[in-house]
Amino acid sequence: MRSIDIRSPRFAALFLLAAAVATPVSAATLVVRSAGPSAGAYPPGKVLQPSAKLALKANDQVTLLDEHGTRTLRGPGSFSATATAAADTDTGNTALAALTSQRGDRRVRIGAVRGVEAETGRPPNIWIVDASRAGTVCVADASSANLWRPGADLPTKTIIASATGAAKATLDWSPGQSVQAWPSSLPITEGARYTLTTGTGAPVAITLTLSGKPESDVQAMASTLIAKGCTAQLDQLVETTAAATKASSGGE
Repeated sequence: MRSIDIRSPRFAALFLLAAAVATPVSAATLVVRSAGPSAGAYPPGKVLQPSAKLALKANDQVTLLDEHGTRTLRGPGSFSATATAAADTDTGNTALAALTSQRGDRRVRIGAVRGVEAETGRPPNIWIVDASRAGTVCVADASSANLWRPGADLPTKTIIASATGAAKATLDWSPGQSVQAWPSSLPITEGARYTLTTGTGAPVAITLTLSGKPESDVQAMASTLIAKGCTAQLDQLVETTAAATKASSGGE
């Protein structure tokens, strides 16, 4: 049997690779936003180990997400991937529970969570399809998907049509109603494309993708949204986490 020299460069490289693969996303730091000259070196979805250093140039801006919350680094400068201030875990979990829980998605099927919607202008749960935003939408559970519309004070209609125009459904909204079930006559399948027209607004084109059961931690959930290209949902997750981090640290 051929022996392995543990002092060889090849063994060292394999050891580092195995260590990186074995580290769960929740134990590391995740890049969720990046802009500027170094954006290519720190793309959204990049996992940074605790010992990593970020070398940022002028006009660079990188937002990191870890178990403590979020923080945004602005260049120029060299920065540690590890957050310096821990957020209040209970505060963060409370703020994110309704936003990310699949069960929360079902609870708002009939009515609206008016406080969250009024403050953010977004659905009360990231797994609800936003009728006002175009793009790719991650659906956690096709059998219990819901649709949200902004401006719930007035009655209106939303017409949902398949990309081919072969299938169509109309949803009637009552005053004060902002969430209701996705029509069962229109299948939610991987890559399904629909156009949503609410009232007199411009048509909104969406592509549905099945993300599966939500991950148990924010970093893994963000990784899924990044991999699937669900930008609006990622933005909502990051913004809510950032707000929770600021609140728990006593920020203004």
